[in-house]
Parts: sequence; structure tokens; C-alpha cells
Amino acid sequence: MLFKVIKNKIMYGVRVRLKLMEKLMSNQYAWSVLSLCTIFSLIFAIYTWIVGRKTKEISVDYFSNEIIKQGKNPISKLNIEFDGKSIQDLTSTIFYIWNSGSEVINHDDLVEKSLKIKCKSESFLDAQVIRQSDDSNNFSVLNFTSTYIELIFDYMDSGEGVSLQILHTESSDDLFVNCKIKGGRPIRNCIELKKNKGIRGIWRSCFDELFPMLIVALGFCCTIVVSQFVGFPYKEYKTFVFIVSIVVGVILFVLYLKMKKKVKNVLHRTIPNELR
Repeated sequence: MLFKVIKNKIMYGVRVRLKLMEKLMSNQYAWSVLSLCTIFSLIFAIYTWIVGRKTKEISVDYFSNEIIKQGKNPISKLNIEFDGKSIQDLTSTIFYIWNSGSEVINHDDLVEKSLKIKCKSESFLDAQVIRQSDDSNNFSVLNFTSTYIELIFDYMDSGEGVSLQILHTESSDDLFVNCKIKGGRPIRNCIELKKNKGIRGIWRSCFDELFPMLIVALGFCCTIVVSQFVGFPYKEYKTFVFIVSIVVGVILFVLYLKMKKKVKNVLHRTIPNELR
């Protein structure tokens, strides 16, 4: 008798749950909420993937100022000599070298334990560290010759680096950084990207301007498509769908604003403000 009562209670509970599931499955609002949760889960998964990617990468950029060009000195009575020889060409270049990845880079992570800036001819006159993100980075010039500069450091956290001023006699285009990271990406030369940006640069600019609007439009379209797919009577409840689509678009836009800095770093690798 007791077993039969327990069995009836269990069967009653199962029937109640089945009816509840049946109501939920036939409820268009529940399907809409479930669809929106699916979309948000996908977006959140993409966001966490972008944020959580582990990369080791060093980016390089520079800005040059020609002081003397082909013997033409901007100050007529100023005579500049180096080691007793008159200088016909003199350029001041500030190199920016920083960790553009997501992981800490230690000096042991470099194959040669140092960064080397080289030139095609004997043109280096002087090199000095003028700024670093943190004193604990301990950037310093280990070796200096007329053909290469060897730079050492203890570590670079993500977004940290150094700015190095170099005086040289040849074109800045003939200077390059030589470095290989164990298990990391090749050196990212921002100068070459700027030179070859062309159509890529136009598309990147369009992306920066249009992406926020595309996100809002995507939120609206996704809501409409999902509502039609699950059989939601859009014409009858178009005001409700319109409001939900705006909410989705706003949430996506806010998410974009949160990710904007990371997206910009991924696409542009901007120089850290502490080094400027």
C-alpha cells in the first residue's frame, strides 16, 4: 500500500513536470528568451576567447627627425662633427619596443637573451634609453657599435616596453630589430604595416567607423530572424520584438565598448601611452 502511494506521487510529479515542459516548449516568449540567451552565450564565448588568448609578441615602431640632410644644416653657423669628421647626414630616431601580446616576456624567453637593432652600414653614433614603462623592466644598452645596438631587460609585462633614442647617419628605413621569441610570434614591424597599408588601411578605417553601427544592426536583425524562426508572430507583437531588438543592440554595443581597447590593440598595436 505504501509503495503504491509513493509510486502515485512520483508519477504525479513526472506528469506535472511534463506538462510544464510542454507549456514551455509551446510558449513563444520562452523560445525567444532561450534564443537570446543562446546569442549572448555565443557572444560571451567569443569575448572570452579574445581576452583569454595567450600570445607572446613584440611590436616595434619608430619616428624619425632628419637633423642634417646631404650636408644641409638648418643652422648655417653650426658645424657638427663626430670623431673629428664632419657629418653630412644626421637623423634622430626614437624606437618604441613593447610587449603587444598577452603574456609576460622574460629575457630568458628570447633565443639570444637580448634585442638587437641593426643597420646595413656603419651609421650608429649614439643610443640612449629615454623612457621605460616601469623601472623594474631594467632596460639598458649592453653593447653598442656602429653596426648594431644590443638591448637587454629583465621582463616586459603586457603593454610594457621601452623608447630608445638613436642618432645615426643613414636612412631610418635601413634600421631593423632582430629578435626571436621562444614559442612566440615573429617581431611585428608596425612601420612595414604602415607602408603597405593601402586598401587594408582603408578597410581598417571603415571598420573602426562602421563596426558600432553594424553591431546595433546585427542585434536588430538577429532578434527578427530568431523570432521568425521560432514562429513568433512578429506582425502581432512587432512592438515587443522591436523593443527587444533595441535592447539586444544596446547590450552588444556596450560589449563592443568594453572590448574596444582590446580590439584596437589586436588590429593596430598602438604604442603604449607611457612610452610616448
